Amino acid sequence: MWNYSKYVRKMSDLYYIYIYPLLSKNKIECPFCGWKAKIFLPFGVKPRKNARCPKCGSLERHRLYYLYLKEILPKDKQLKVIHFAPEKIITSLLKSYSNIEYLSVDIETHRAMKTEDITRLTFSDNSFDIIFCSHVLEHVENDRKAMQELFRILKPGGFAILQVPIKNIEKTFEDFTVKDPKEREKVFGQSDHVRIYGKDYLNRLEQSGFKVRCDNFFESLDKNVINKYGLKRENIYFCYKE
Repeated sequence: MWNYSKYVRKMSDLYYIYIYPLLSKNKIECPFCGWKAKIFLPFGVKPRKNARCPKCGSLERHRLYYLYLKEILPKDKQLKVIHFAPEKIITSLLKSYSNIEYLSVDIETHRAMKTEDITRLTFSDNSFDIIFCSHVLEHVENDRKAMQELFRILKPGGFAILQVPIKNIEKTFEDFTVKDPKEREKVFGQSDHVRIYGKDYLNRLEQSGFKVRCDNFFESLDKNVINKYGLKRENIYFCYKE
């Protein structure tokens, strides 16, 4: 069956990928795909300006992760990396490193290389050098069990990047009686979220066994870099296992 809205979205993206850059001065650039134009496209339930790259789909957080990972990923030793709910653009970045043995996993079949439940992982203890898991835990009811599983499969000396959306509230809010997607959107801001994380997110990670460094990498960047790549402030939770 023909999907009109999908067709319109596709035509719109084609316009912005190929025509729009010719009509505007290049002020921004996507570090993943090199697309340049005046501004990124809006995106989100409540659309954010200057957010989505029409060519590769990167958002503000992905472009920040790109710069961060480029700085911290070792190139001089073999690494086993596991990537949860894989974003294609992050997958491409990680697989571009010849020293990385890469595996992607997702709870839904065919969305990754392997089907896994993050709360009941099938991997042995101390299996991976690096874990990348962005904007997943807010979808998981038993997030503490998921965090414990992530800690379990991480090798001593390894690290995990565990990102979630965080609001300016002291304590994480969750209410598992809210089941209806429309109600969840009203309560949590998105129909498939089950909580709103607050400033205690770091403590939840530490209680699962991780040592955590809340890295304000964004603040270390030059303003011109922030503007060029259309970045938004987001702390990066660098979690490691001694």
